[in-house]
Amino acid sequence: MTLLKSTGCLLLALAIFFGLSLRIEGRKLKSRFTNFRCESYNNSYCSFEKCKLNLLGRGRVGAYMYLKLFQVPVENAWINWGIYRRYNGYRPFLYNISTDLCQLLKNTQIKSFEGLVMGAIMTKSNLNHTCPYDHDIILDNLEFTDAFLKSLPLPQGEYLLQLRFATYKVWRVQVSAFFVKEGTE
Repeated sequence: MTLLKSTGCLLLALAIFFGLSLRIEGRKLKSRFTNFRCESYNNSYCSFEKCKLNLLGRGRVGAYMYLKLFQVPVENAWINWGIYRRYNGYRPFLYNISTDLCQLLKNTQIKSFEGLVMGAIMTKSNLNHTCPYDHDIILDNLEFTDAFLKSLPLPQGEYLLQLRFATYKVWRVQVSAFFVKEGTE
């Protein structure tokens, strides 16, 4: 009887231990888009047909964008990446660099900030091949998830990812994605 009682206590202790450890391991970070803005600097070159956030499910938000190009093909493109963190207004944080987009699209396997962001964008858009581009650009419900942050750890806070695109050395569009990273239990 005492063996049965001690075995029962041991099983109860193991269940409590594993229950607590599963709860600790089950803690997830929440990251999501909070706002999405698109701006065209020259509406005779290109314009945004749609630029919005879609509610995909409970706690899931996807970014949708449709950019209509009027002067194709695009054979020379540059991108400026900037990430800002909100303190009292948005302040520069980590990156503000410019890259040749055509060269980046040829080699997206590089382990850098640009490679990570382009890898995520390429999964949900038709921006998945090298230059030239002779069609409109569509981003279809791109989600900002914690899987992205595993490669790029950021502290909790509110952020702005600002992407500016240039063709033939003239800035054409700016896309601003606002997101939040918060820890929960």
